[in-house]
Amino acid sequence: MSTSCSYGGLNPDISGIGVRISYYLQTLFLGATAAAKTVAGCLLRSGSLDEISGALYTLMATNIAMAVAGLILGLKPAPEISFQDAVVILYLLSMGWTTVLVSLAVCNRFSDSEPEESTKILQLVSVIQSGVVGAFAPDCNGEAHAVIFRPLSALKSGRILGWVVTVLVTVAYTVMTGRDILAQFKRFKNKEMEPSEEGTQYASFSWKNPSPGILKPDPTVSAPPDIRSERSHDTDHGTATVRVDGRLLVELVFITVFWTFFVLNTELVIHWNHRTSADSGPNWGFGQILPVLLTLLPFINMTNAFKDFGMRRTRRVNRLRKVAVICD
Repeated sequence: MSTSCSYGGLNPDISGIGVRISYYLQTLFLGATAAAKTVAGCLLRSGSLDEISGALYTLMATNIAMAVAGLILGLKPAPEISFQDAVVILYLLSMGWTTVLVSLAVCNRFSDSEPEESTKILQLVSVIQSGVVGAFAPDCNGEAHAVIFRPLSALKSGRILGWVVTVLVTVAYTVMTGRDILAQFKRFKNKEMEPSEEGTQYASFSWKNPSPGILKPDPTVSAPPDIRSERSHDTDHGTATVRVDGRLLVELVFITVFWTFFVLNTELVIHWNHRTSADSGPNWGFGQILPVLLTLLPFINMTNAFKDFGMRRTRRVNRLRKVAVICD
């Protein structure tokens, strides 16, 4: 970061009013979209996290882009951002961490499908990168503030707290990724050890009245598992009931509360680190208006997600299709 003690204010590319509003809204919209699709995908057992991978990848790409931009601007021979800007970056990225952590925790808890390890690797990279952003700060930035409802020294207690949180989050993501990889390895190993019983499955499958034409199956004899799987399957859409889905409601409340916490403290960080020009109004230039317009796509995706899945509890329905078998 900047090696001189002169401080001319926060970088508008990092903490401008339009950039902040855009990041706030994108995080909230993408978090709500991921929550709706995660719970719906888990309850319907879609088989993977494909339903929410788009929203999560977009959110993590936003986080990584912000972290990389901070690294590029801060590690130049003539740095363009200060440690105060790095503090704002960490606060903005924290909202993304919380959103992704809650979404994946809920789906891993209520789904037995295989996880997306690549998504978690992206999270881990984002955490590491954002932690490195705050590691380069000269001692002359002692006036920088971190805020948790009240200001505290960013290089003293704030820096210690920041590294503790970064280490804990990194360890948590590493453990989650390791457990999922180990579970997938065990499933793969168990599949290899299962004997092939294809030849014996059909031996116990018999029919009454072995005459040509349309035959009726014997209700006392069960069909082979592979044949039954073709006759009975899960529907693509569940049956909605009147009650509100509790898991989705809890996740949305959790995301909203922590989103409000991070937005409030980010604004307080900017207030305490930018007091010299606090009386000047926000600068709504082109660079601030364009990011706000980019929130339209996440908003449309969130609207479509709630339109498709809603807020009501979803129940899986098994439908058994009875068919007639013709034997020559």
